[in-house]
Amino acid sequence: MNKVWKLSESKSDKLILIKNQTIYKGNPGKEKINKFSLDVETYSNNEIEKELFGIPYHYIKKVINQKGIKHIKVLFGNDSEEELIIEDEKIKNEIFEFLKKDIIELKYKLELPSFFNYCKAQIFAILILTGIFIWSMYYAIEIDKGTVFELRGGGGRLGIGGLVFILGNLGKMKLIIGYSAFIGLALLSMFRKLKSRTEIEVLYR
Repeated sequence: MNKVWKLSESKSDKLILIKNQTIYKGNPGKEKINKFSLDVETYSNNEIEKELFGIPYHYIKKVINQKGIKHIKVLFGNDSEEELIIEDEKIKNEIFEFLKKDIIELKYKLELPSFFNYCKAQIFAILILTGIFIWSMYYAIEIDKGTVFELRGGGGRLGIGGLVFILGNLGKMKLIIGYSAFIGLALLSMFRKLKSRTEIEVLYR
């Protein structure tokens, strides 16, 4: 089954074509798009297809459609992926439903991303910041006690230990204020990320 979507308002993929079990996408000139027939079944001129990026069905491993995200992600080949940029949610869902029915060998599932997988970057950032804070606070406490530390390094390069020592010299109060500010930003980023956590439709082999 063949079908075409003309997305004239799109800034990137102005034409998405499904023909001969291949997904085509691209941004040809306006004149060429206007000449392109909506009746794909009878349209035989393949000149415009040469200007589009094509992904044959049999290369596709997974198709991902997430509510609120303005693209459909297509994973294919060994480790390749491509995004069909579609700003209109209704058209995006229509294209996904078409692929769901047309690529019969792909299975379908609906899932909600886990908290950890969705906020992995923010969680790691918080853990790293906390580790650096604890290490720096140790130096700050010992320096307050009068302990003298000697930095050793090669080549004049400042390693992570040297950086942590410099932070420790800022003092306990400045460390607490700085850590609180960075953690606050990291938590804010994580909460914003969680707001965009929506159900994901997946077609997979």
